[in-house]
Amino acid sequence: MRIFYALLLFCLAVSTQVTADSGKQDELKDLRTRIQALQAELEQTHEDQSEVTDALKESERSISDTNRGLRNLESRQRKLAQTLKQLASDTETTEAEISSQQIHLAELLREHYVQGGNDALKLMLNGQNPGEVARNIEYYAYIGRARAELIRQHRASLDQLRVLQENTLEQNNALSLIKQERVEQKKTLEAEKQARQQVLYKLSAQIRLQRKEINTLVRDEKRLTRLIEKLARLAAENAKAAKIVKPKPHASDTAKPGQIVKEVVDASLAGLNFSRLKGRLALPVAGEILNKFGQNREGGGPAWKGLFIRARQGHEVRSVGSGKVAFADWLRGFGNLLIIDHGTGYLSLYSNNESLYKQPGDSVRAGDVVATVGSTGGQDEPGLYFELRHQGNPFDPMSWVK
Repeated sequence: MRIFYALLLFCLAVSTQVTADSGKQDELKDLRTRIQALQAELEQTHEDQSEVTDALKESERSISDTNRGLRNLESRQRKLAQTLKQLASDTETTEAEISSQQIHLAELLREHYVQGGNDALKLMLNGQNPGEVARNIEYYAYIGRARAELIRQHRASLDQLRVLQENTLEQNNALSLIKQERVEQKKTLEAEKQARQQVLYKLSAQIRLQRKEINTLVRDEKRLTRLIEKLARLAAENAKAAKIVKPKPHASDTAKPGQIVKEVVDASLAGLNFSRLKGRLALPVAGEILNKFGQNREGGGPAWKGLFIRARQGHEVRSVGSGKVAFADWLRGFGNLLIIDHGTGYLSLYSNNESLYKQPGDSVRAGDVVATVGSTGGQDEPGLYFELRHQGNPFDPMSWVK
């Protein structure tokens, strides 16, 4: 009866977990649908004109999506490899148990044969002392029970071995499918990269010229501001806004163009509230700071609202703090853009990425790899454009760096 209740409680727990997971998936799906609608609304704003960089949008999105798919496949492949390793270890242990059980069974059968079949009637009629006969009968009964238990264990071990072999075969098949899928995705990725390269080859001069136009820069800034305002409203719909004390203005001349960033964020900051990172912050990628916060742009236009860090193509970009992904998509002027909501009004922005590894609604911790360095959105060279904002207002990340 206790086993029945234990099984019942287990089934209820599993059912509750499945329901919770299903609800979470529905919530994420709804969030991503609303953000897609928000993105479409931004792209249809009447003051936006078609720009040359729009020709890169689909290929740069596809490259990001394919790389995210490849990363997920690699993660699944590693997990399957660990599962197979554990299955191999369990199979080896079970085979050793079976071998030991076979040896013990052989010994018991040999003992049974030597004793002439352990016939109790024969023992009583052979003239031995009745006490000795009783002890021998009890001994033979013990041997019989031991043999029966050993046979039961042996059968159970054989069943377990069969299950392990079936699981191993199943996992091997799944691993083969993943490897095949990775090959196909790599082919797709190469085709998408070639398509992007052809567009760049044809339009590179026009892209460079348009990116330097003041009107283009102003439109890009307005578009990002609108996006952040809409994300703030979306967040407010999902949760009650917390009461926040607006921070004092931050110093803006702590970074120098040409400064080399060596230390990047790690998991040691993962448990901290974002507001406690001031003076402890590490930047999301190692590289050279080419443009600092507050610096005037060459040729005029709005001043830089963040840092542009020149870095190696494909280098890992890490989240500077824990939070939830609020936006992950291509945005004109910023390429593949990721925005993380750290709570209490703080946002971090990572743009011009080659690949975005996270999607809206995903939870991230400080030090998690969230993207890779690229040159999307018409950027001349690979690097990361990085901003920090509070209540929608940008401030100098270097004023928070340790």
